[in-house]
Amino acid sequence: MNLNLTKIMFMNLLMFSTLMTISSSNWLSMWMGLELNLFSMIPIFNLKKSIYSIESTMKYFLIQAFASILLLTFLINKSLFFMINNNFLIIMPLLMKLSLMPFHLWLPSMVEGLNWMSCLLLMTWQKISPMIMISYLNTNKNMIFLIILIFINSIFGMNQNSVRKILAISSINNSSWMLFAILMNEALWVNYFIIYSILNMIIIKMLNKFNINYINQMKFFNINFFMKINLFMLILSIMGLPPMLGFIMKWMLIKTLIYNKMFLIMMMLIISTIMNLYMYMKMMYFTLFNFNLINKWFMQMKNNYNYNYLMFMNFFSIFFSYLIMY
Repeated sequence: MNLNLTKIMFMNLLMFSTLMTISSSNWLSMWMGLELNLFSMIPIFNLKKSIYSIESTMKYFLIQAFASILLLTFLINKSLFFMINNNFLIIMPLLMKLSLMPFHLWLPSMVEGLNWMSCLLLMTWQKISPMIMISYLNTNKNMIFLIILIFINSIFGMNQNSVRKILAISSINNSSWMLFAILMNEALWVNYFIIYSILNMIIIKMLNKFNINYINQMKFFNINFFMKINLFMLILSIMGLPPMLGFIMKWMLIKTLIYNKMFLIMMMLIISTIMNLYMYMKMMYFTLFNFNLINKWFMQMKNNYNYNYLMFMNFFSIFFSYLIMY
């Protein structure tokens, strides 16, 4: 009971710190909200203590603390950096907190030691505060964020076997889309973030339920036909292929970029996403062509969980995407 109360307390503190950051009127209060967010995430990472979670927590604490020190220094000493655009200096620690290029290498190595609940919070909820703070800056969209896209992060995930690292690299790629979305239109970013969070929540729940940590485990994993179809359609949706639900969020941003004649940024985003498809193709291969150790003509009733809502959401997303695009 004490553990549950502790989890509830720190989860409430996590939500309060995010609301404090996005509703503050000055930068110092936003920085205080980020620090409160950091100290509420550390106990959540260690609710189930292990050597790997402690190591990941230390990595997270050191990187986030260093980014907070940089952010506070740039906020206080504005007059010392009159030769450089101050917004560019403030955005650097925020990119470090978001784990975006060129400060992205810490996220794939850190999520390997965390449980699935912590990974979900790290890849969804922890993106809200830094992105809202970036949207408050008067940045040149073409100049600042082309720096992020010069280094295409997708090549780092082509040789990965860990599902956690694949989802982390996918999170880095989608964060680039979300940054442009929040700079173009905040309502567009809200829709993108909600769809991305729902897809991550569903696939992480499936991976956690069946204890899948590596792609190779899908070879010898015996699941029924409907679970294979659900997982296959979820992977297609996260890939962003039409007419799935994951394509809607990318299609809305592509249309906005076309209307604003930002063709170079649109092409770089699409190229980085196409390079990212190779990781998901490996997952699809092991999902469709898994080689079970048990004879296939026996009906297996194990792991027969009720995931009918997944099938409903997947098929609903197809018709919903069709209505939006046409």
